[in-house]
Amino acid sequence: MLRIYTDGSSLGNGINGALAGVGVYFGSGDSRNISEALVGPRQTNQRAELTAILRALEIAPKHRDVTIFTDSRYSIDCVTVWYINWRRNNWQTSQKKPVENRDLIEAILSNIEERNALKVQTLFHWLKGHADHEGNIEADKLAVNGARKAR
Repeated sequence: MLRIYTDGSSLGNGINGALAGVGVYFGSGDSRNISEALVGPRQTNQRAELTAILRALEIAPKHRDVTIFTDSRYSIDCVTVWYINWRRNNWQTSQKKPVENRDLIEAILSNIEERNALKVQTLFHWLKGHADHEGNIEADKLAVNGARKAR
């Protein structure tokens, strides 16, 4: 089972001019580690968190079982629980509003479904943020540095 740690960071989240970054940590010195600025006009923490998961799935070998560790319950719930009703309701929330970040959620689900078709597991594990988890700490550093690159 390949263990991948992901994180998103938004410097100034929720205000005009926020800058977001993406961090993906495979391990110390691993060439697959990612620290990059979030692309696009919507520079939110949630988009950065989801993008980090998407990038991890794009890079991870398709034939390997993976566990993605993240401190974003929102991201985990989007791609393991909430999407079921959203799909059923034509991507509308229970308040009849369009689902935010649908583009990223659908891209992640597509990756998961592709892996499922290959009989490969994609698991998610929530970690408390800023706790003593080396992988989460390193993913956070990568994400913050990615946000700084956006300046």
